[in-house]
Amino acid sequence: MAGNESQKQFLTLLREFASEKSQGERRIVNHKKRNQQLQSELELAYAEVEEAKNQKETAEQELKGYEVELARNESAIQTLEEGILWIQDELSAYGSNVESLKYWLANKATVSSYEFTDRLMIFEPSKE
Repeated sequence: MAGNESQKQFLTLLREFASEKSQGERRIVNHKKRNQQLQSELELAYAEVEEAKNQKETAEQELKGYEVELARNESAIQTLEEGILWIQDELSAYGSNVESLKYWLANKATVSSYEFTDRLMIFEPSKE
């Protein structure tokens, strides 16, 4: 009977070993699956980071383009404003000349053609 008892203990020990081995193999398989899942998630995260970097670079390039366009527009506005000021100065000068001519004509009873022509020369556009 002692042999029978030791045989039972040996079989029990083999079953326990087989059970633990099977559980260990299942844990290894589960860890490998989890490792593959995490690798896939990591690759996806790297792809998302690269896409974000590309979008950032594109946005920065667009911003630089807008800054250049803004500088050009500001320059064009300044040029137009200077032109407007020049035109206003010219109009003011012509207005003064017209007022001067009106006053002169009102105070002269007779105007010689030479004096009239001389006064009209005031209205020639300036050569700037």
